[in-house]
Amino acid sequence: MTLTGKIALVTGAGRGIGRAVALELARQGATIGLVSRTASELTDLVREIEGDGGIASAFPADVGSATDVGVLIRTIESQLGPIDILVNNAGIRGPIAFVQNVAAEDFHQVFQVNVFGTFHTIQAVLPGMIERRWGRILNMSGGGAWTGIRGGIAYGSSKSAVEGLTRTIAQEVHRFGITCNAIQPGRVETKSFPVADTVAGRKGETTTVSPTYAAQCIAWLCSDESADVNGETIDAVAWAKTH
Repeated sequence: MTLTGKIALVTGAGRGIGRAVALELARQGATIGLVSRTASELTDLVREIEGDGGIASAFPADVGSATDVGVLIRTIESQLGPIDILVNNAGIRGPIAFVQNVAAEDFHQVFQVNVFGTFHTIQAVLPGMIERRWGRILNMSGGGAWTGIRGGIAYGSSKSAVEGLTRTIAQEVHRFGITCNAIQPGRVETKSFPVADTVAGRKGETTTVSPTYAAQCIAWLCSDESADVNGETIDAVAWAKTH
């Protein structure tokens, strides 16, 4: 499996799952455009990727803004080349509270980043992918989309929306040689999702998994080996057990 010659854009790349994905795609030979709101984290990651012999550039941006995303894509493609792979990892958890206590503006903010951010980047890269008749789009789902999370109405709802978006786009683009899939990474501990911060109804749940599972699964979904996998939500941990 190799991604040599491919240009990959990874959002939310500064830490956690996004960082692991960027490192794995770089190991597979892709040139990486790293996007995050925190510039210092991207600088450190560029240095690590280049230290391993890879190629990466940092692009601080807010994917929740359609205007910012349009500028972002044009900038990345002018510096690195046409985007072949899009990994939509940027996301926020939002409020942990029962629905009656969630402020509408907080709910909207989660959707702005998790759903609209995903939509904005896909809409921006698709014309080029369609023209070249090849592309890989990976969107980040979460446990809230499958089972619901008591106290996590904003996050769970947003991830359900991401899965619906994934399935619809997959039907529209596959005829152009493009696939669109979602990843369920498992419970990965990150700065935004600390293990100790449990939600109502899931008290004491502390089992975590490595972000490497999601990273390796995404690398596989970016390759030609998975060209027939489209419109699916892949459980990265279960996938790892069979590959």
